[in-house]
Amino acid sequence: MTAHRRSEKTQKFVIDLSSKYPGQSIEIMSFKEFVKVSYVNGNELSVGKSVGMMGQFKTGKTLARDGETVVNDFNVYGAEWQVRPEDEMLFHDVQMPQFPKACILPEDPQGERRRRLDESSIKMEEAEKACSQLKNALDRKDCVYDILATQDLEMVGAF
Repeated sequence: MTAHRRSEKTQKFVIDLSSKYPGQSIEIMSFKEFVKVSYVNGNELSVGKSVGMMGQFKTGKTLARDGETVVNDFNVYGAEWQVRPEDEMLFHDVQMPQFPKACILPEDPQGERRRRLDESSIKMEEAEKACSQLKNALDRKDCVYDILATQDLEMVGAF
């Protein structure tokens, strides 16, 4: 695994899979408090059986731990995949909340965010301009959404 620090706000970790899957890797990028995971040239052979928060590789379905139940509510989905005592230790430090205490949910994602967007200081045009250099249309759309939701033009750095 290689790690790169692009700035104080971003880090990128690359897990090179090429010893078994030539030309493939997994990139984990953090930007401020956000995390992005990307499969680079990933295919069903290399990552098709992975499970967890990323969802099912082939279909994108967000499956519960049982591997069959589809969970469409992201708050329920996050709680389903909260680290439990029987899971391997994933982090250096243990922080609260820990299972069986529930994760801390963000504020109402519809009501509060909508009010903030209505009162936002950053407008759609500004967000679109900030994201315009991104080549991938879906990345541009996600970038605009993230900027408007966070009211932070620096979010373009996550892409």
